[in-house]
Amino acid sequence: MNYRNLLVVAFACALLTPFSYVEAESHDDNPINAVESNNEEMLLKRYFKQGEFSRIVDTLVPIKSKTPQQYSMLVSSLMNIDLDDAEEAAEQFIDTYSDNYKAYHMHASVMGAQASSSIFSALGYAKKAKESLETAVNIAPDNIEVYQALMQFHMMAPSIAGGDMEEASLLAQKISDLNEVDGQFAFARLYLQDDKQTEAKALYASLIENDNTQIRARMELGSFYLSEEEYAASYDVLAPLAVLKLPSVSKSSDEAWESYQENKSTLMYGQYRIGHLAVESGDYTKAGIDALEGYLTEYAVADIDTEGLPSTNWAQLRLAELYLNADKIDEAQRVVNELGEESDKRFVKILKKIKKTIKKRAA
Repeated sequence: MNYRNLLVVAFACALLTPFSYVEAESHDDNPINAVESNNEEMLLKRYFKQGEFSRIVDTLVPIKSKTPQQYSMLVSSLMNIDLDDAEEAAEQFIDTYSDNYKAYHMHASVMGAQASSSIFSALGYAKKAKESLETAVNIAPDNIEVYQALMQFHMMAPSIAGGDMEEASLLAQKISDLNEVDGQFAFARLYLQDDKQTEAKALYASLIENDNTQIRARMELGSFYLSEEEYAASYDVLAPLAVLKLPSVSKSSDEAWESYQENKSTLMYGQYRIGHLAVESGDYTKAGIDALEGYLTEYAVADIDTEGLPSTNWAQLRLAELYLNADKIDEAQRVVNELGEESDKRFVKILKKIKKTIKKRAA
């Protein structure tokens, strides 16, 4: 396999969507223990939101009989600290809950992250990711989420790593059989990957016209244009997300709250994407600053689970880049001073460049 294909495998695995740890179910029927469990969960969620992953790990590692929820939270936290430790915890999750599809979905996500960080081991991690996703599908044959992740794998990975466009098409049809709207999104992504942009754009256009699907459609299509460096097209699609507001929904209505939480999370991610677009393109600087400032404000007061969203560290890092582009040196320095510790190599590299630029301009 050549180097380019290795990159494709890593990218494919990186796109596997890890499920939020809050989706895992607790099976504690004791009212007192349930209260204690809820209090602990709220505390750990706060740690996660604040990026205090080590505190979560220190709390959960000593627990001998972990619930699926606790394993999910532990693995998610370790993925932000040490991928080898996350892999070990994910394997323990599978060993302990071999009949839980979410354990295999989480394991696949860790394999994807490992592939992205270790390019020359990507093939082996890709195969492990595929095996875990196929197991998850066998355990939960009516779950759309795992079909989506497996379809994404088949679309992106080369055949030597197990990718197969025909299999991806069959999975898209399966998703469509389970849910018509999710099926439209699945086929739209399939068309984009299969160089059928006319068909893809037509599908996305119809989804954007629908108030119930426009947020997700704008996010997906705008992100695609961004990955293709079609910056103007990306901005045109994403820009409306910066000003779109969602009416509040009561948590007592499970179905409405679930829909609200999904839309809110995607909307916030869209704000972050606009900032990322401004950094990558070198244009739309003011719009990017406004979007990232809005994202950070929303993140701080969010009433939804933010585990799947970019961290405040990454949002602040991008914001510092844009402040520099706008020649706002003091603002860039202020944001850099507020940054928390981060072990991600790419993050550290970008931060080092920002600090060097600030020092040079301030001289």
